[in-house]
Amino acid sequence: MPAPSSPPSCGPLPRLADPRLPLLAAAVATASFISMDSTIKFMTPRYDALQLSFLRFASGSVFAVLLWCRARSALPRGRAWRLHGLRSLLLLLSLATYFHGLSILPLAQSVAISYLAPIFTSLLAMLLLGERPSRWVWAALAFGLTGVLIAIGPELGSGLGAANADRLTGVASLLLSAVAFSGVLVLARRQARQDSLWTILLVQNLLPAALLAVPAALTWRPLHLADLGPVVLAGMFATVGLLALTFAFTHLEASRVAPLEYTGFVWASAIGYLLFDEVPATTTWACALLIVSGCLLLLRR
Repeated sequence: MPAPSSPPSCGPLPRLADPRLPLLAAAVATASFISMDSTIKFMTPRYDALQLSFLRFASGSVFAVLLWCRARSALPRGRAWRLHGLRSLLLLLSLATYFHGLSILPLAQSVAISYLAPIFTSLLAMLLLGERPSRWVWAALAFGLTGVLIAIGPELGSGLGAANADRLTGVASLLLSAVAFSGVLVLARRQARQDSLWTILLVQNLLPAALLAVPAALTWRPLHLADLGPVVLAGMFATVGLLALTFAFTHLEASRVAPLEYTGFVWASAIGYLLFDEVPATTTWACALLIVSGCLLLLRR
C-alpha cells in the first residue's frame, strides 16, 4: 500500500463514559470472526477459496443492506470511494488467502499465523496515521509475536521436505493474508472518522462481492441445501465482527485495538478441539499463555 506524503490526521477520538467499551468491542469482533472462520472451515472440503469468499460477502451483503436501509446513511462521496475500493481489494485478498490456508492447516495454527497482522498494523499506524504506541502496546505486541513464533516454529522446522509442500503453501497464504489484513485495519481507522458505520459495512460487503462474482462463477460448485445455514451464519458473524471492529476503531487508536485480536487464538484452540477434534499441542498452550499475557498488559494500560 503506497504511503502518503505526510501522515494523515484522523482528529481527536471521541470520549466515552466507560473507556473499556472499545476494548470490549474489539474482543467481541475477534470472537465473531473466529466463529465465522469455524463456519467456513466446515465447508472447505466442498468449495474452493474463491467461492467461499464470495458466499461470505454475498451473505454479509444481505445483512448490510438491511441495516443500511434502516439507518438511512449517506453513501461515500468523491475521493472517499478510492479508500473504500482499496480496502475492499485488501479485504478480498486477505479473506481469499486466509480461507485457502484454513483449508490446509488446523484452525488454531491458521489463526496463530494470521495474527501477525497486529504487528504489521501497529507499524503501519505509526507510518500512515502518525500514532505513537506506548510501552504497554509494544510489550503486548512482543508477547503476542513470541507466542505466534512458538506456534509456527514446528511447522517451519519440519517443512523442508516435499511432503510438507502443501502445508508450507498454507503458511505462505496465511502470511500474505496477515499483511493484507493489516492494511484493512489501518484503513478502517481512517474511514471510521469519515463515513458512518452502516455505510462502511455496506460498501465493504457489496464491493468485494461484486469483484468476486465473475471469478467465483468460473469454478462454481452447486451449493448444497445443508450449507445454506452455515452461509447465513458466516454472514451474520462477519457483520457483527465488522460492526464491533469499526466501533472500536472509532473510539480507540489502531495500535491499541490490534493486540486484542490475539485473543482469537484462544477461541480458535477451543473451537478446533470441540468441533474439529484438533488437539492443541504443548506449543499451542504456550502460545495462548503468552497471547493472554500480552492482552492483560494492554488492558492495564
